[in-house]
Amino acid sequence: MPVRGMKMAAFPTGMIARFLAALALGAAGGALFWFIGAPLPWVLGSMFACAAGSIARLPIEASAATRRPMAAVIGVVLGSAFHPGLFTQAAEWIVPIALLPVFLGIAAFACILYFRRVAGFDAPTAYFSGVPGGIAEMVVLGSERGADERMVGLIHGARIFLVVFILPFLIRAFEAEVHAPVLAAPQVAGAAGWSLLPWALGCAVAGALVGRALRFPAWHLMGPLFVSAVVHLSGLSDFHIPPWAIAAAQVGLGATIGCRFVGLDLATLMRTLVLAAGSTAILLAVTFCWAFAIGWATGLNPALVALAYSPGGVAEMSMVALSLSLEAGFVIVHHLVRVMLVIVAAPLAFRIMGAPADDPA
Repeated sequence: MPVRGMKMAAFPTGMIARFLAALALGAAGGALFWFIGAPLPWVLGSMFACAAGSIARLPIEASAATRRPMAAVIGVVLGSAFHPGLFTQAAEWIVPIALLPVFLGIAAFACILYFRRVAGFDAPTAYFSGVPGGIAEMVVLGSERGADERMVGLIHGARIFLVVFILPFLIRAFEAEVHAPVLAAPQVAGAAGWSLLPWALGCAVAGALVGRALRFPAWHLMGPLFVSAVVHLSGLSDFHIPPWAIAAAQVGLGATIGCRFVGLDLATLMRTLVLAAGSTAILLAVTFCWAFAIGWATGLNPALVALAYSPGGVAEMSMVALSLSLEAGFVIVHHLVRVMLVIVAAPLAFRIMGAPADDPA
């Protein structure tokens, strides 16, 4: 019994030590990317450094328990991108939101076909690997329906890694040609300081409680985002997280993504990245086609629409929008709609299709 007790006590300490090592490695990568002038440097640099460290089998780790505080800070930051005048522009959002289900259906169909025909996945694994939803949701839904949950998780993890790494460079290159966004940039440089720290902490704590009580997906992110957005939309406060805290949270976000490859052998990792690269290319091609078409039809900035439709995560794509001074609220709302559509429609469509695991189609 004493030995077992000592092992149980040592586990959290080791986990925290590995997470701190991941943060240190991520901070070094972020500093390097900041020095060379990369877009979203603290996320991309941390992500790249921790992915490389994972491949090299360094003692790094990012578990659910250690990444939740970082997600809460990111949620508060994203909520602060909302402002009282934001929804006066809501009429401009009707078309892209209405077309989002059609876009998702086309993108999912193309990727499912790719994973079935090119990757040779069985029907359930191809389906839940191809639907552009969140990792946790797709793994849970897929495992309940006979999919290879490990492969589904790896594919979605690699897809998010590739999208987050590639898209900021593409968007920045596009913005260099189109200088003036149509929608107003978020006022992220508002009031910030130690006196406003209780607001930020209050939104993080209250948001976590609300998110968990209401069973939000990714409650540790969505709860603080919701509460912070309400505070800013109502005009109760215009507080903003200090830049150093945002950079720290971005390092944690990047480290979390990079550490998803911990424990993989090189052969599995390379196969996963190659397969995910094919689906990512399909998704980005479809995304930019729709972004340019919607931008042409509505007058919205195609770069902003591309971020709103992109197959990345809510936090990651919204952070890219903030870093490029694009309207993050527009991106957040579209990704939340995407998440809800996928959670509701993916199991329903799979049931309607009725494809057994051994279906050769």
